[in-house]
Amino acid sequence: MLNRSLAPDIQKVSRVNFQHVDQEQLTNGATMSSIVAGDQPVVKLEVVFTAAGNRFENLKGQASMAVRMLKEGTTSYTSVQITNLFSRLGAYIEINPGFDNASVSIYCLDKHFEQISSILFEMIDYPSFDENELELQKELQTAQLQVQNKKNNILASKSIRQAIFGFDHPYGRINSEQDIKTFTPEHLRNFWGRSKNSFEVLVSGRPSENTLKVIKDFFSAKNLAQHKEESILVPSLPFETPSNESVQASIRMGKKTLRKEDQDYLSLLITNHLLGGFFGSRLMKNIREDKGLTYGISSSLVPLQESAYWVIGAEVNTDNVDLALKEIHYEIERLTEFNNEEELETAKTHMVGSFQAELNSPFAIMDRFKSIHLHGLDYSYYDKLFDTIASFRPSDLRNITTRYLTTDDLKRIVIN
Repeated sequence: MLNRSLAPDIQKVSRVNFQHVDQEQLTNGATMSSIVAGDQPVVKLEVVFTAAGNRFENLKGQASMAVRMLKEGTTSYTSVQITNLFSRLGAYIEINPGFDNASVSIYCLDKHFEQISSILFEMIDYPSFDENELELQKELQTAQLQVQNKKNNILASKSIRQAIFGFDHPYGRINSEQDIKTFTPEHLRNFWGRSKNSFEVLVSGRPSENTLKVIKDFFSAKNLAQHKEESILVPSLPFETPSNESVQASIRMGKKTLRKEDQDYLSLLITNHLLGGFFGSRLMKNIREDKGLTYGISSSLVPLQESAYWVIGAEVNTDNVDLALKEIHYEIERLTEFNNEEELETAKTHMVGSFQAELNSPFAIMDRFKSIHLHGLDYSYYDKLFDTIASFRPSDLRNITTRYLTTDDLKRIVIN
C-alpha cells in the first residue's frame, strides 16, 4: 500500500532522449525536415526564409514590413478573404520577422491542409503588396511603435542592443516612425523577390502522406537562390532614448559573448543559468528575495547567427537603481570564487528538467531541432550539452566567469 506520508524518491535525470526529425533533400536541393508525432491530426508547416532577416535589407525595417504584408492580399485573394478562409477552416497563421531570417507558419487540421496550403503558397509566390493595404499596415505599425515607446522595458531592450552592436549594425538598428512611412510597394516587391527562394521547410505534427506530398511538390518546383548580405543604403540615425518619467526603471546590462557554435558556449550557458537563468538563481535570491528590489530579474544568452550577446534585465523602483546595479555587479564578481557543489547541482538539475518539460509536443521537438539546425549544428550539440552538464564543476564555473563574464566592459542602460 502506498504510504502518502513519505515523499517519493528523487529521480535524477542526466540525459533526455527525444525523437529526432527526418531530413530529406528535395529534387532542387532544398531541405525538408519533418517529424510525425502526437495523437492529434494537426499539422504545422513552417517555412524559414533564410535571406529575409533584417540583416539582408537595404532599407531599415524593409524586411519586417515585407514579411508582414504577405497575409495582406495576393493576386487572387484580398486580406479579408484570406482571414475569413483561414478562420472558417480553423487555421492559424503566424508571421515572425527576425534579425537573421523570417518565418511563416500555418497550423491546421490535416484534412484541411491541401485547401489551406493553396492559399499559403499563393501568399509566398504572389503577394500583391497592395498600396492601400500597405498604408493600413503603416498606420498599424506606427501605432504599435508609439505604444512600445511608452514602455520602459521595450525601450531598454532596444537600447541595450544598440549600445552593444552600434546603431548601424543589423542587430542594433531600431526602426522609427519615419522609417515606416518611407516604404512603397516596389520596395517590398524588390526585397521579397530576392528573398523568397532561400528557405528551409519544417513540418511537424501528424501530417498524412498526401500532406507531405503537397509540400514536397510545391517546394521542389522552386529555383533556389543564394543571397549575400546587403549593406544598408539609407543611413540610420541614432536611436534617442526617451524618458517616460516613470516611478519604475528598466535596467539592462549586456555585452557581446560567445556564439552557439563556440567551444565554451555550453559551459557559459550553465554558468549563466546559475547566475540568472531560473527562479532559484543567485540574482533572484539576492535582488528579489533578500533585497526586495524587483519582482523578477534574469540573465540570458541570445545566440544570433553572426554574433551573440549576454543580457541582464530587471524592473526596479527608480530609487533603487543604484543599489540594484551594485548588487548585480557583486553577484557576477562573486562567481569568480564560487565553490558550492550543492548549489551548482541544483542549477544543473533544473536545466535538464526544464529541457525535458519543454518537449511536450511535436511542435516543441521541431523547435529544438530548428534552434541548432539554423546555426549549422546537429544533434551532437545536445549530446555535448548533457555531457557538459554532467561533468561541470565549481572550478569550471569560476574559470568561465573569469574569462567571459567580466563586468568592466558591460554596457548599461537605465530607462525611467
